[in-house]
Amino acid sequence: MSFSFDFNRGLFTLDFSDHHAILGVAIDAEAKAIRKRYLKIARCLHPDVCQADNRELAQAVLSKLVNPAYSKFSNEREASDYTILLRMLAKRLQQEYSRIEINSAVAKRLIETNNYDALYHKAISELAEQQYQDLNHIEDYIGQLSELNLVYLYRREQQNKGWAQPSKRPSPGPTTAPPPPRASTNTFVEQYLQRARSLMEQKNFAQARKELQDALKLEPENSRCHGLMALVYLKQQEVQPTKVNVTMANSHTTKALKLDPKEPLALEARKTLTRMMARPSGSGAKPKSKPPKKSDKTKSKSKKSDQGGGGLFGLFGNKKK
Repeated sequence: MSFSFDFNRGLFTLDFSDHHAILGVAIDAEAKAIRKRYLKIARCLHPDVCQADNRELAQAVLSKLVNPAYSKFSNEREASDYTILLRMLAKRLQQEYSRIEINSAVAKRLIETNNYDALYHKAISELAEQQYQDLNHIEDYIGQLSELNLVYLYRREQQNKGWAQPSKRPSPGPTTAPPPPRASTNTFVEQYLQRARSLMEQKNFAQARKELQDALKLEPENSRCHGLMALVYLKQQEVQPTKVNVTMANSHTTKALKLDPKEPLALEARKTLTRMMARPSGSGAKPKSKPPKKSDKTKSKSKKSDQGGGGLFGLFGNKKK
């Protein structure tokens, strides 16, 4: 039996995998606390000790949700990437928060209370205690936890706490708060681009596409990302031609050139697309000469008649001696 888990609440609605919610830990939890929580869940769901009614479901939850979530935090590079994604989400929430639906009562309280930090950590702890006791409601628990994470991120960023170091506060003057995060974002996106290029050289186009998709989550209007994505689809088209590859390549090329008409990667993709579009019409051999006109055909027939003894001259000419 196969199990699929579909989460459509909290941070999951922003096309983000909320691994904190899956593990039932607070967003600011330290590595030691995350590991301790993971081991507790793993013991609870392990087939040898699991007391759940549906052990097959327990195994699926452990292998498809819990283990992948913990692997994000146990890998140093992935953990760093994930943390930066959270920072970007916190900023993104300032523009998109109004359109996100919050369902749980405790998350709604978290929006309005002054002491939101204490309420958040208390609510996370209480939900985590029940989270894996009833696997039939696992999606609801993870959804509630993710809603709490979303509201907490929003409140922190709203009050300018964000993810800045508490010992340093920006002083009024030429240097303001926005530039440092912007620089880190660009650097982070550049890392995605470099990894995508490397994967393209290895002909691992699916993974290269994934790297660029993650980069575009951070900077949807990055022309270089769109240009490189177009080239990935075109390279993929060479290996496995499909209409989808051409369509997506054209879409990302158009987007990139709209953002920056001089983007080199997008211009390269545009040239390749133009050649591809011209290929089918140019492949059919055109006739070298035009078909003879009707008058030409008549002349030709007349000539053949003269030579072959046909027509009036042929009839009477044969009788001449």
